[in-house]
Amino acid sequence: MGSCTSTDLVEPTVPARSIELGVPLTLAPAAARESLLRVMHALAEETATPDGATLAVYLRDLHVAVRGEIRIPVAIEVVDRPPRWEYAIKIRAASDRGFFPQFDGTLSVSPIASHSELWLQGTYVPPFGAIGALLDRTLLRGAALRSLRSFLQRIADDVASNERAVESQHERGVRGIHQ
Repeated sequence: MGSCTSTDLVEPTVPARSIELGVPLTLAPAAARESLLRVMHALAEETATPDGATLAVYLRDLHVAVRGEIRIPVAIEVVDRPPRWEYAIKIRAASDRGFFPQFDGTLSVSPIASHSELWLQGTYVPPFGAIGALLDRTLLRGAALRSLRSFLQRIADDVASNERAVESQHERGVRGIHQ
């Protein structure tokens, strides 16, 4: 009989799960890009603070009969790719990383006629290897996807409100000049 080494006991790599989520923006593409730039810089600063960014996991996604959510502090790495109107983005739990999925992907603005869309594309890897992958497909089915969809919607809302604030400042400045 052959001998068993520690490398024989290594768990096989769990394949990453692909996601592609999009939300419409009522902004012109250039305005959406500029606003996303400001939001992503603010998000990068927010994750550097102890009370920084979080991802929500809704209790209903965990098949709990109570309404509510669990907020998991996350560290988000953002790399701007200006010519492509996208950001490389990595999302990890801020602590206890081995207990939560890890996401690697891109956040991008796509021009659609006079408007735009915000897209989050990439892959996430559930924790705990094969057992985590099984839980992700069964008991926790859709929880990571809904958490990322909520994150994307929050970014889209921030982009829209940021652009409205810039437009409002611009209008106040123009009115001040003409008075």
